[in-house]
Amino acid sequence: MTITSAGDPRMDMGAPPSLIWFRRLLAVASLAAIAAILALAGRFSWRTTESRLSRESQVRKLIPAVTNSGGFVSSQQCLACHPGEHASWHRSYHRTMTQAALPETVLGRFDGSTIASKGLNYRVFQEDGHFMAEMPDPDVMMYVVQGGKKLADKDIPRVRRPVVMATGSHHYQTYWVTSPRYEGLMQTLPLVYLPKEAQWIPREEAFMNGPSHGQRFITQWNHHCIRCHSTEGNPGLDAKTGMLKSTVGEFGIACESCHGPGESHVRKHSNPISRYLQHFSAKPDPTIVNPARLDHDRGSQVCGQCHGVYVMRDEFAMASANQGPMYHPGEDIHRTRYYIQHPQRDPKPERLADQKRNPDFFRERWWDDGTILAGGREYTALKDSACFTKGKMSCMTCHSMHQSDPNDQLATGMDGPAACITCHQEPKYTTQVSTHTFHEPGSTGSNCLNCHMPHTTYALFSAIRSHQIQSPHADSSARFGTPNACNLCHLDRTLAWTQDNLVNRYGHRPVTLSREQQDTSAALLWLIQGNAAQRVIAAWHVGWEPAQKTSGADWLAPFQSQLLADPYGVVRYVAVRSLRTLPAYTNFQYSFLAPTTELSHRVELALAQWSWVTNQAERRSEKLLDAQGKVDTARLQRLLSTRDNRAVTIKE
Repeated sequence: MTITSAGDPRMDMGAPPSLIWFRRLLAVASLAAIAAILALAGRFSWRTTESRLSRESQVRKLIPAVTNSGGFVSSQQCLACHPGEHASWHRSYHRTMTQAALPETVLGRFDGSTIASKGLNYRVFQEDGHFMAEMPDPDVMMYVVQGGKKLADKDIPRVRRPVVMATGSHHYQTYWVTSPRYEGLMQTLPLVYLPKEAQWIPREEAFMNGPSHGQRFITQWNHHCIRCHSTEGNPGLDAKTGMLKSTVGEFGIACESCHGPGESHVRKHSNPISRYLQHFSAKPDPTIVNPARLDHDRGSQVCGQCHGVYVMRDEFAMASANQGPMYHPGEDIHRTRYYIQHPQRDPKPERLADQKRNPDFFRERWWDDGTILAGGREYTALKDSACFTKGKMSCMTCHSMHQSDPNDQLATGMDGPAACITCHQEPKYTTQVSTHTFHEPGSTGSNCLNCHMPHTTYALFSAIRSHQIQSPHADSSARFGTPNACNLCHLDRTLAWTQDNLVNRYGHRPVTLSREQQDTSAALLWLIQGNAAQRVIAAWHVGWEPAQKTSGADWLAPFQSQLLADPYGVVRYVAVRSLRTLPAYTNFQYSFLAPTTELSHRVELALAQWSWVTNQAERRSEKLLDAQGKVDTARLQRLLSTRDNRAVTIKE
């Protein structure tokens, strides 16, 4: 089967006819409506004739309908018998992935602020207690982006739209407005709110999506986000009209996303005798799915329904009415979805052909050596790991929805070697760990996760752990540029140093290294000369406490400062966050959305500030410091002049 990607016109070549039909139907519907769009452009009235309805009722009338169909009964039905599990789920960020935009769910400050995005202004405010946006007409914007008549920014009519739905509640939150022309269509408000900073930013600055001068970020919730940001989401595409009558079993990732439809279970256990007998039964209840009781493959598929790289085998069937996701926990997910591995890991002829046909599909999700780059693809990464293919490791080995901190959903004690030594019980992994790690027991270098699951995946303004469990290799860094665990902790060491240690200690075969890889810190090469993905991963590690303790923190500022004027907003954001963890930079004033001239000025201030502090940095050439402890400006400028400036998009 040829790889395709919903919503990506570059993927039409070789796509199934049903998928092409789905994409084009959406496009045609918007193109055909241009006359009506321009004629009807103007203010959208919030008020309805049913003024007696509460504000919440008005909001819920405008978002996809919640229906109890297909055996789904909602998480509220689980509360009576499972209060503990319900409470732990209720604390999770899975639950709040998508919510109606109500005062108790909206984090953003709708205070009259105006936020500029690529020359267009968006004003967020409240009116009669409702969340509102004054914005360029999103229907017209959709029409233009999908290939309609090009319009100057000044010719795009402005409208007022109610903000009716929110996505996210942890790292950031984004919002959706309705369309008066396309019933049920949820259009993006192209802004993101950062709760920790109490700041609005343009949506394009929240994602690694090409440099800031790239295409506008326009998307609809119904045919893409609905898949993973709701329970039993059904786009409800009407093939005749092209309209969407979307429904969900529940907003957010709820109980039935992981346990399957609960109607039969609720019906059976409405009888207290049945509940009592099941409580003492050793056999699993056939009316509900417990992922922890499935085999490691089927259990992990429950997570993989969202956390994987896949395409639907029949995209149109999924999108059309009465079909929905076409997968329920416990089933074989591969019947309806086609999961993809990188040709470096799965060198079948069809994969190599896919890569040749559309290299961007792979570069947007993997490093060039086949290691997962994009966050949210953990199932795909795990499936490529020997712990999964040769062992019985599953997502539930380390993660738990109910016995965990909501931040990472890690089960108690699973932030170290505990999961690994359940299988790897030899002394070199347990009581004599230094003979394997060559680091002190209990140190960060003896934590299995830091070497075998380094932070080489990017998502949500952060480097996160790779779930493609493997040993460090210098050759992947040398040949493909993939950062390795050793140099992400030993920021001051060269790739040659890493290779020598891996050859001498673990018997690796050496590969040819360039002069720069031999004489310059690998982390600095990624930070200064690397592409945007390498830069953001290296920038995050500059602020990582284990790396600072291992490499020292007093020499990094001049190099980290170079990223304050990076063309990618996410790189600048991560760079300044890490910079503020370095000595004397805690209160460094900087806005990652400032104009280019101001960004350049901040780079100069950061460099000057480093020269003012007492510099006790160890003066080694590979750290780009000369014998006097000053930055080797000539080498630094040479690296900057040869930076890899290819466009980078990460489909997190």
